[in-house]
Amino acid sequence: MGNVSLNGEWKIDWKNWNQTEDSNHSEFTIVPGHWTNSLSEKYPTGFAKLSLKILIPENTKTLYLQNGITRNAFEILVGDESIYKSGIIGESFSTETPHLNVQTVAIPETKDREIKLSLKISCFHYHICGVATPYSLGNHAGINKSFLEATSRDIFVLTSLLTLAFFHFVLYIFWRDEKTHILFASVCFLAAARLLSIGETRFIYNYLPLGVYEIMVRVNGISFVLLYLSFVLYVREIYNDEKYKLIYRVNFFVASLLFLALPLDLLTFSKFLAFHLVFSLFAIFGLLYPIIHGVILKKPGARLFLFSVIATMSLFSLDILTEFAKKGTAYLAQYGFLVFGLSQALFIADRMIENFKNKERLKQEKESAEAKVDFKTTFLSTMSHEIRTPMNGVLGMAQLLQQTNLSEEQKEYLNLIQFSGDNLLLLINDILDLSKLESGQFELHLEPVPLQKFMNDCINLFKSQADPNKLKIELEFLNPPPAYLKTDQRRLAQILTNLLSNAVKFTEKGAVTVIVETIPLNGNSVRLKVSVKDTGIGIPEDRIINLFQPFSQVHSHLTEKTIGTGLGLAITKKLIEEMGGSITVQSVYGRGSNFSFQFASQFQSEAIVTDEEQEKPEPIPKITQGSLLAEKYPLKILVADDDPISQKVSSLFLKKLGYSNLQTDNGEKTLDMVRSESPDLLFMDVQMPDMDGITVTKCIRQSKTITKQPVIIALTANVLEEEKQRCLSAGMDDFMTKPLLMRDLDFMIRKWAKKDLVPSNK
Repeated sequence: MGNVSLNGEWKIDWKNWNQTEDSNHSEFTIVPGHWTNSLSEKYPTGFAKLSLKILIPENTKTLYLQNGITRNAFEILVGDESIYKSGIIGESFSTETPHLNVQTVAIPETKDREIKLSLKISCFHYHICGVATPYSLGNHAGINKSFLEATSRDIFVLTSLLTLAFFHFVLYIFWRDEKTHILFASVCFLAAARLLSIGETRFIYNYLPLGVYEIMVRVNGISFVLLYLSFVLYVREIYNDEKYKLIYRVNFFVASLLFLALPLDLLTFSKFLAFHLVFSLFAIFGLLYPIIHGVILKKPGARLFLFSVIATMSLFSLDILTEFAKKGTAYLAQYGFLVFGLSQALFIADRMIENFKNKERLKQEKESAEAKVDFKTTFLSTMSHEIRTPMNGVLGMAQLLQQTNLSEEQKEYLNLIQFSGDNLLLLINDILDLSKLESGQFELHLEPVPLQKFMNDCINLFKSQADPNKLKIELEFLNPPPAYLKTDQRRLAQILTNLLSNAVKFTEKGAVTVIVETIPLNGNSVRLKVSVKDTGIGIPEDRIINLFQPFSQVHSHLTEKTIGTGLGLAITKKLIEEMGGSITVQSVYGRGSNFSFQFASQFQSEAIVTDEEQEKPEPIPKITQGSLLAEKYPLKILVADDDPISQKVSSLFLKKLGYSNLQTDNGEKTLDMVRSESPDLLFMDVQMPDMDGITVTKCIRQSKTITKQPVIIALTANVLEEEKQRCLSAGMDDFMTKPLLMRDLDFMIRKWAKKDLVPSNK
């Protein structure tokens, strides 16, 4: 009629394999379950014979028996005939060779319509003995079907878990930042590996030789620990919060306890393993806290995650009961793993969808931020042009004024004007290149700097601004400085200007002292250490941490003292770091501050001019050198600029250099002048009415009526790198920024005159 499970009372003969006669004092044990006597008292490890008499009807066809999981070695007999053996039974630990195997065997035909079934079992290698899962009796088709169904279930779960593991491993390869994929793949892979030895049929034992049982018990224990640890890491990756740290640490500790038992003998290890399973189950329940908390916080997929964990833990609990032979259920952990794997796959898919939504939102926010940045860049570019154009007149006329006969006092005032203008220009550059500042992309222009004169110029600039009766500004050299220090003069000036400006701003009376020390290093290198001390209001200790943040002002409550952008110290710190140095600050609120910076540099006893610097002339003190340049390089120069002041400055500069230049103030006139006059050099303003410099350049380069292509040099107040690339791409040969300096004009003329005026002609 079908398969019959041989559950219930079996006769047990403890430590007696040969007794066959029925006895009024026979003991009975319940199968499946731990072997016990009639009073449910457990027998220890040892050996016994379990017997069962099965009555069958007449004309019964051949029956088949499928054994359950029986620890540790056993032999199945029908009457006195042995029909199957698993392992080698013995009466001691040394004579037993344990092995677990689930097989289907045929029952020999009987004539008296009864089957006297008996099991000889020995159990010395495991602390729980007896029959763990039911024995089944039935016809060939029924038993085979039952066995194949159990095997198919194991294979189905195994392949499903391996597929999930492989799929999420591939996902991890493409999304390395999402560690949940590799951790989930590890959980699925380890669960699949354990299924080979803990599934319904434990089919791995069909292919293992005798003598590996002890190894497999320890391997099962290690694989459980690895699975446990992977699961905890997986949960921690999803719910990674400081308040859950203790829960995760407890689980890590509990999981690792099993490693302490590995050196123990197998029987003791198996006992430890069983209790470790129970202890682990209670520890795992602690993981429900972050998971349930995630449900409360309505995190994506939290409910699905909770369901899968509870389902897995429930089936895992049933397996523990089976392990202790309290229930006769089949091993169900594999189904828990499958429920967990499939539900977690849905959970991760939900997270991925949410991540894609977040990335799309971030993409839109990024595009919005980039649009704002583009707007800011355009705005700064426009402001750059508007500010640098009048600066062209200020600095240009200051340079021309230097060529006249001046008293010593006038020269000093003019030097301060020039110095202040240069620093203002540098500050404008830093504001325009704020994004470059934050990314740390600076270009340092190293040149020999007369250190002592340089420091004195910086100090004199601030001395002229401060009241000597209230505030003293002093310079002190702790040791003789080198004649020349190779560094970026403008950047160093900006650093000192920022620090001195802050010191003077927040010091009403007392002194500001600049202390310079040069520390010799190897060879011709020194470490320059500069300290700017003041007796001002100081900085509160809790605000020092924000001191070097952009747009941050620690004394913002002092409105009259804090006019500025808050960029000074942020720029200063970045500049010093780009120079390979560092800056520190010490301050006592109400008593003053001490800003100290240092960096390594090379020194030299005299200004050695490199080949590159040789091309760049020094500022021209008198007009006598100008005529020599025009005589040496007789050129026809055209300046296209719509600003009258810029025209005046460039015209006077060229006159000082000995040139009578041509000038135009718009694009159409520039094209006509190039056709009619054939200039050698064309200084082209980029922004002009009616036709900008870019368009004019393209017309010149593409024109077939212009027989002589001039060298075109961009002349613009826009200093952004994008503007430079735009000019060069349009066909211009070089790039100059306003305000126009005489030394730059001199350098550009020499540079292209030496190249025989061969333009790119793009």
